[in-house]
Amino acid sequence: MSTATLSAYLKAHEKLVLTLFFGAILYFAIGKVDALLAHHDSAVLQQAQVTLQSQQSKDAALAAQATQQAAQFQALAEKVQAQNAALEQANVTLATALARQQHTDATLPPTELVARLNTLVPQASATVTPTGVALPLPGAVATVQQLELVPVQQQELVNERTQLGNTQGLLTASTGQVATLNQEITGLRLENVDEAKVCTAQIAVVKAQAAKRSRFWFKVGFALGFITRQALPTPTGL
Repeated sequence: MSTATLSAYLKAHEKLVLTLFFGAILYFAIGKVDALLAHHDSAVLQQAQVTLQSQQSKDAALAAQATQQAAQFQALAEKVQAQNAALEQANVTLATALARQQHTDATLPPTELVARLNTLVPQASATVTPTGVALPLPGAVATVQQLELVPVQQQELVNERTQLGNTQGLLTASTGQVATLNQEITGLRLENVDEAKVCTAQIAVVKAQAAKRSRFWFKVGFALGFITRQALPTPTGL
Protein backbone atom coordinates (compact mmCIF):
# COMPACT_ATOMS: atom_id res chain seq x y z
CA MET A 1 0.00 0.00 0.00
CA SER A 2 1.46 3.38 -1.03
CA THR A 3 1.80 6.35 1.27
CA ALA A 4 -0.91 8.24 -0.59
CA THR A 5 -3.31 5.33 -0.34
CA LEU A 6 -2.58 4.93 3.40
CA SER A 7 -3.06 8.66 3.95
CA ALA A 8 -6.35 8.61 2.07
CA TYR A 9 -7.51 5.60 4.09
CA LEU A 10 -6.64 7.27 7.37
CA LYS A 11 -8.45 10.44 6.39
CA ALA A 12 -11.50 8.46 5.31
CA HIS A 13 -11.56 6.54 8.60
CA GLU A 14 -10.09 9.22 10.84
CA LYS A 15 -12.88 8.91 13.42
CA LEU A 16 -12.53 5.14 13.62
CA VAL A 17 -8.73 5.30 13.95
CA LEU A 18 -8.89 7.93 16.69
CA THR A 19 -11.57 5.99 18.49
CA LEU A 20 -9.52 2.79 18.37
CA PHE A 21 -6.42 4.69 19.52
CA PHE A 22 -8.05 6.34 22.49
CA GLY A 23 -10.00 3.13 23.19
CA ALA A 24 -6.74 1.21 23.41
CA ILE A 25 -5.29 3.85 25.75
CA LEU A 26 -8.42 3.70 27.90
CA TYR A 27 -8.33 -0.10 27.89
CA PHE A 28 -4.75 -0.30 29.09
CA ALA A 29 -5.30 2.52 31.61
CA ILE A 30 -8.28 0.70 33.14
CA GLY A 31 -6.28 -2.51 33.09
CA LYS A 32 -3.47 -0.76 34.97
CA VAL A 33 -5.94 0.55 37.56
CA ASP A 34 -7.43 -2.92 37.91
CA ALA A 35 -3.98 -4.39 38.44
CA LEU A 36 -3.15 -1.79 41.11
CA LEU A 37 -6.44 -2.39 42.90
CA ALA A 38 -5.97 -6.15 42.74
CA HIS A 39 -2.41 -5.83 44.05
CA HIS A 40 -3.59 -3.64 46.92
CA ASP A 41 -6.42 -6.03 47.86
CA SER A 42 -4.07 -8.99 47.68
CA ALA A 43 -1.52 -7.20 49.85
CA VAL A 44 -4.21 -6.37 52.43
CA LEU A 45 -5.39 -9.99 52.40
CA GLN A 46 -1.84 -11.32 52.73
CA GLN A 47 -1.08 -9.00 55.63
CA ALA A 48 -4.33 -9.99 57.37
CA GLN A 49 -3.49 -13.66 56.89
CA VAL A 50 0.03 -13.13 58.29
CA THR A 51 -1.40 -11.31 61.31
CA LEU A 52 -3.95 -14.06 61.84
CA GLN A 53 -1.32 -16.80 61.58
CA SER A 54 0.93 -14.95 64.03
CA GLN A 55 -1.92 -14.58 66.51
CA GLN A 56 -2.90 -18.22 66.09
CA SER A 57 0.69 -19.24 66.86
CA LYS A 58 0.68 -17.07 69.99
CA ASP A 59 -2.67 -18.51 71.07
CA ALA A 60 -1.43 -22.05 70.50
CA ALA A 61 1.67 -21.33 72.59
CA LEU A 62 -0.45 -19.82 75.37
CA ALA A 63 -2.80 -22.79 75.28
CA ALA A 64 0.16 -25.16 75.60
CA GLN A 65 1.58 -23.06 78.43
CA ALA A 66 -1.78 -23.03 80.21
CA THR A 67 -2.05 -26.80 79.85
CA GLN A 68 1.46 -27.26 81.23
CA GLN A 69 0.79 -24.90 84.12
CA ALA A 70 -2.47 -26.68 84.90
CA ALA A 71 -0.60 -29.99 85.10
CA GLN A 72 2.12 -28.43 87.27
CA PHE A 73 -0.51 -26.86 89.50
CA GLN A 74 -2.30 -30.19 89.90
CA ALA A 75 0.95 -31.96 90.78
CA LEU A 76 1.90 -29.23 93.23
CA ALA A 77 -1.56 -29.29 94.82
CA GLU A 78 -1.33 -33.05 95.32
CA LYS A 79 2.16 -32.72 96.78
CA VAL A 80 1.10 -29.94 99.15
CA GLN A 81 -1.95 -31.90 100.24
CA ALA A 82 0.19 -34.95 101.01
CA GLN A 83 2.75 -32.89 102.90
CA ASN A 84 0.10 -31.09 104.91
CA ALA A 85 -1.53 -34.41 105.82
CA ALA A 86 1.86 -35.77 106.92
CA LEU A 87 2.54 -32.66 109.00
CA GLU A 88 -0.84 -32.87 110.67
CA GLN A 89 -0.16 -36.50 111.55
CA ALA A 90 3.28 -35.51 112.85
CA ASN A 91 1.66 -32.93 115.13
CA VAL A 92 -0.72 -35.58 116.48
CA THR A 93 2.22 -37.91 117.14
CA LEU A 94 4.13 -35.14 118.89
CA ALA A 95 1.15 -34.27 121.08
CA THR A 96 0.73 -37.94 122.04
CA ALA A 97 4.42 -38.29 122.84
CA LEU A 98 4.26 -35.10 124.91
CA ALA A 99 1.41 -36.44 127.05
CA ARG A 100 3.25 -39.73 127.53
CA GLN A 101 6.51 -38.02 128.49
CA GLN A 102 4.79 -35.70 130.95
CA HIS A 103 3.17 -38.71 132.59
CA THR A 104 6.59 -40.38 132.79
CA ASP A 105 8.17 -37.24 134.26
CA ALA A 106 5.59 -37.27 137.05
CA THR A 107 6.72 -40.74 138.15
CA LEU A 108 10.52 -40.48 137.73
CA PRO A 109 12.73 -41.05 140.80
CA PRO A 110 14.77 -38.04 141.92
CA THR A 111 17.97 -39.09 140.17
CA GLU A 112 16.28 -39.64 136.80
CA LEU A 113 14.17 -36.52 137.24
CA VAL A 114 17.30 -34.44 137.80
CA ALA A 115 18.91 -36.06 134.75
CA ARG A 116 15.86 -35.23 132.67
CA LEU A 117 15.82 -31.68 133.93
CA ASN A 118 19.50 -31.25 133.16
CA THR A 119 18.91 -32.68 129.67
CA LEU A 120 16.13 -30.22 128.93
CA VAL A 121 17.78 -27.29 130.68
CA PRO A 122 21.54 -27.88 130.98
CA GLN A 123 21.95 -24.53 132.75
CA ALA A 124 19.76 -25.70 135.65
CA SER A 125 22.56 -27.93 137.15
CA ALA A 126 20.04 -29.72 139.29
CA THR A 127 21.44 -32.16 141.86
CA VAL A 128 20.04 -34.81 144.10
CA THR A 129 19.90 -33.91 147.77
CA PRO A 130 19.02 -35.96 150.82
CA THR A 131 15.55 -34.56 150.53
CA GLY A 132 15.30 -35.21 146.75
CA VAL A 133 16.79 -32.57 144.44
CA ALA A 134 18.17 -29.10 144.72
CA LEU A 135 14.71 -27.88 143.72
CA PRO A 136 11.50 -28.66 145.55
CA LEU A 137 10.21 -31.84 144.00
CA PRO A 138 6.74 -30.51 143.07
CA GLY A 139 8.39 -27.48 141.50
CA ALA A 140 10.85 -29.71 139.65
CA VAL A 141 8.00 -31.88 138.31
CA ALA A 142 6.01 -28.84 137.16
CA THR A 143 9.13 -27.32 135.60
CA VAL A 144 9.99 -30.46 133.70
CA GLN A 145 6.39 -30.91 132.50
CA GLN A 146 6.32 -27.34 131.27
CA LEU A 147 9.69 -27.62 129.58
CA GLU A 148 8.50 -30.66 127.66
CA LEU A 149 6.33 -28.25 125.67
CA VAL A 150 9.30 -26.37 124.27
CA PRO A 151 10.69 -28.86 121.69
CA VAL A 152 7.17 -29.93 120.73
CA GLN A 153 6.01 -26.39 120.15
CA GLN A 154 9.18 -25.59 118.25
CA GLN A 155 8.57 -28.50 115.88
CA GLU A 156 4.92 -27.54 115.52
CA LEU A 157 6.06 -24.03 114.58
CA VAL A 158 8.38 -25.45 111.93
CA ASN A 159 5.52 -27.56 110.58
CA GLU A 160 3.19 -24.57 110.49
CA ARG A 161 5.78 -22.54 108.61
CA THR A 162 6.18 -25.35 106.11
CA GLN A 163 2.43 -25.47 105.61
CA LEU A 164 2.39 -21.71 105.08
CA GLY A 165 5.20 -21.96 102.52
CA ASN A 166 3.35 -24.70 100.67
CA THR A 167 0.18 -22.63 100.61
CA GLN A 168 2.06 -19.60 99.31
CA GLY A 169 3.67 -21.71 96.59
CA LEU A 170 0.27 -23.03 95.61
CA LEU A 171 -1.13 -19.49 95.48
CA THR A 172 1.77 -18.30 93.34
CA ALA A 173 1.25 -21.17 90.88
CA SER A 174 -2.46 -20.45 90.75
CA THR A 175 -1.82 -16.76 90.11
CA GLY A 176 0.51 -17.59 87.22
CA GLN A 177 -2.05 -19.95 85.74
CA VAL A 178 -4.80 -17.32 85.95
CA ALA A 179 -2.54 -14.74 84.27
CA THR A 180 -1.81 -17.14 81.42
CA LEU A 181 -5.49 -17.94 80.98
CA ASN A 182 -6.29 -14.23 80.84
CA GLN A 183 -3.64 -13.77 78.16
CA GLU A 184 -5.09 -16.69 76.24
CA ILE A 185 -8.56 -15.14 76.38
CA THR A 186 -7.18 -11.83 75.14
CA GLY A 187 -5.33 -13.64 72.35
CA LEU A 188 -8.47 -15.47 71.27
CA ARG A 189 -10.34 -12.18 71.09
CA LEU A 190 -7.59 -10.73 68.91
CA GLU A 191 -7.71 -13.86 66.77
CA ASN A 192 -11.44 -13.35 66.22
CA VAL A 193 -10.76 -9.77 65.12
CA ASP A 194 -8.00 -10.95 62.76
CA GLU A 195 -10.28 -13.62 61.31
CA ALA A 196 -12.90 -10.97 60.63
CA LYS A 197 -10.26 -8.86 58.86
CA VAL A 198 -9.22 -11.84 56.73
CA CYS A 199 -12.84 -12.49 55.77
CA THR A 200 -13.31 -8.83 54.88
CA ALA A 201 -10.13 -8.83 52.81
CA GLN A 202 -11.14 -12.03 51.03
CA ILE A 203 -14.54 -10.54 50.18
CA ALA A 204 -12.81 -7.41 48.85
CA VAL A 205 -10.56 -9.54 46.62
CA VAL A 206 -13.51 -11.51 45.27
CA LYS A 207 -15.48 -8.33 44.61
CA ALA A 208 -12.50 -6.74 42.88
CA GLN A 209 -12.02 -9.79 40.67
CA ALA A 210 -15.72 -9.82 39.78
CA ALA A 211 -15.66 -6.09 39.02
CA LYS A 212 -12.55 -6.56 36.91
CA ARG A 213 -14.23 -9.29 34.86
CA SER A 214 -17.34 -7.14 34.45
CA ARG A 215 -15.32 -4.15 33.25
CA PHE A 216 -13.36 -6.36 30.88
CA TRP A 217 -16.42 -7.75 29.16
CA PHE A 218 -18.03 -4.30 29.14
CA LYS A 219 -14.98 -2.91 27.35
CA VAL A 220 -14.97 -5.82 24.90
CA GLY A 221 -18.65 -5.37 24.19
CA PHE A 222 -18.33 -1.62 23.85
CA ALA A 223 -15.37 -1.92 21.50
CA LEU A 224 -17.04 -4.58 19.33
CA GLY A 225 -20.23 -2.56 19.17
CA PHE A 226 -18.41 0.62 18.22
CA ILE A 227 -16.24 -1.11 15.65
CA THR A 228 -19.30 -2.78 14.13
CA ARG A 229 -21.13 0.54 13.86
CA GLN A 230 -18.11 2.17 12.24
CA ALA A 231 -17.53 -0.71 9.84
CA LEU A 232 -21.10 -0.96 8.55
CA PRO A 233 -22.09 1.54 5.83
CA THR A 234 -24.47 4.29 6.85
CA PRO A 235 -27.92 3.70 5.29
CA THR A 236 -29.00 6.38 2.79
CA GLY A 237 -32.33 7.58 1.75
CA LEU A 238 -33.88 7.27 5.24
